[in-house]
Amino acid sequence: MIGAGCSGSFQRARDIFGRSGLSVQKQQEVIQFLFHPDLGSLNILRNGIGSSPNSTRDWMNSILPVCPSTPDGPFNYTFDNDDSAQLALSQAALSLNPNMLIYADAWSAPGCMKTVGVDSEGGFLCGVRGTNCSSGDWRQAYSNYIVQYIRFYHDLGIQIHAVGPFNEPDYNPITYASMLSDGFQAKDLMEVLYPTVKASFPNVQVACCDETGARQGRTQLYELQKAGGSELFDIYTYHSYQSDPERPFNTPKQNWQTEWADGGGAWNPHWDVVGHMAEGHNWALYMHNAFVNADTSAYLHWQCAENDTGDNGLIQLAGDSYQVSARLWAMAGYFRFVKPGARRIEASSSVEEVYVSAFENTNGTFAIPIINAARFAYNVTIDLNGVKVKTATPYLTDNNHNVSRMADVAVHGSSFTALVEARAMKTFFLH
Repeated sequence: MIGAGCSGSFQRARDIFGRSGLSVQKQQEVIQFLFHPDLGSLNILRNGIGSSPNSTRDWMNSILPVCPSTPDGPFNYTFDNDDSAQLALSQAALSLNPNMLIYADAWSAPGCMKTVGVDSEGGFLCGVRGTNCSSGDWRQAYSNYIVQYIRFYHDLGIQIHAVGPFNEPDYNPITYASMLSDGFQAKDLMEVLYPTVKASFPNVQVACCDETGARQGRTQLYELQKAGGSELFDIYTYHSYQSDPERPFNTPKQNWQTEWADGGGAWNPHWDVVGHMAEGHNWALYMHNAFVNADTSAYLHWQCAENDTGDNGLIQLAGDSYQVSARLWAMAGYFRFVKPGARRIEASSSVEEVYVSAFENTNGTFAIPIINAARFAYNVTIDLNGVKVKTATPYLTDNNHNVSRMADVAVHGSSFTALVEARAMKTFFLH
């Protein structure tokens, strides 16, 4: 297991830092809610690697303001020490958690490197199969571009943990940066990008390919492998918009769910009121299914926070006020207790409405999140299969509790019995 996270891309980090009136004090409170290990417990921040010529609401600045006409350059890179406020958000998150992981992901290559000549409107990277650009093969130039972004952060003392060259390459939104690719074309890029990244930053993980859904991701993974790209990535990434993670990905490498939110709904801060997909109780179940069904190691929400009436953010900002959604507490119900490096271990439930998973941390502690989807409470007996622990501390999340510590439960030998409230998530921390 790696952790949970969110993104400040598309200029939304600027919302956190007061673009719409949030005071400095409340900026700090929002950041604490998101990233403090004892609050939201998020430990992954997904930055967008910009490719656009300016910073309208959903665009992110390119580090190559003037695009050359050929892959030979010149490449006059520049960094504004702001990065659409993602730099400040990265620094703030790291101040709360020095082990914070930064995943830098590109929505597109700069326009000069693509078949359509702009970073929006989809198009393909020149040089991959199926393209015939008069300007030449831009795969190495794009790989160098991504490495330069890593270097700008590195020079400021911030280590990038992972990078990816695509965002939803199976979807063309027209209005913001996008770049299309199938798995065969992804292989053509990855065979250049992977060694280029490793040559400069051997410890940076290379991710692919952030498709719109898990099923779409499995299809693209099959194509990437069929083309000979099985060893050209370290992490396989997907989103959950188009399809759910119903079964494992056909790779021994980690898979991460790196973006999802309702996207089209009104702001919903609730745990369980009307059963909406964005409510915290359902979000906890989505995470359970990803971990148990698809062996997913990390789970990221779309935006961290934004000044908007929709529910794309974990926290809604409105002038100098904010509201925290229960989705954040669902994520904390896992990752306040499931630490990076933990391994998911076998767990099962004999009751259809009760969902259980279990994780062993590297220090020998255990986390057992249990989700009761029924509308009545259950007394559950947890059999630890011979594992001896001293204490079982439950943390309750429901309509009235946000990962609230409850009274310790007595452990008898290697089992204990405890109440799990209706429509609730209760995480048992065993130590």
